[in-house]
Amino acid sequence: MISLLGSILGFGTSFLPKVLKSIDDKAERKHQLELIKLQAELRSQGLLVEASRAESNAEAQVAIAEATAAYDHDKALDGGSFVNKLRASVRPVLTYTFFALFLIIKITALIISLNDGANAATAINQLWDIETQALFAAIVSFWFGNRAVSHFYKKDKDKEILTVKSIK
Repeated sequence: MISLLGSILGFGTSFLPKVLKSIDDKAERKHQLELIKLQAELRSQGLLVEASRAESNAEAQVAIAEATAAYDHDKALDGGSFVNKLRASVRPVLTYTFFALFLIIKITALIISLNDGANAATAINQLWDIETQALFAAIVSFWFGNRAVSHFYKKDKDKEILTVKSIK
């Protein structure tokens, strides 16, 4: 039961950002459609206000400036080749370290079980417990479930683009 829950959580968290982005995109499209309808109505009345266009342009410029400032800040943090490589290696090193620690603990437990007289099948069954199965299922679902959803999401986006082009 815990492995199933771990699988579901791992799979779910791997594509949750895509689902949230899709919902956000839907809301954005709805907003854009309402804006276009309003602009068409104002044009038909001859009242299209340039101020709203200038305001949205200013908001876009602010967003671009913020993103550029963030990228420039990261580029400015140049501590030399060694420091830059060290910063880039933090996540992979931690991942490999914890995996190595996990292996050491499991191998040590296997050796202790075998030295205490347990047969190999019993020792392996004790090591491959429900918590380990849940952890393994969550990790595999996270890494490989995301690929399946990304592939499906890309196909869905392609259909949407084709639909929009066919309407025009």
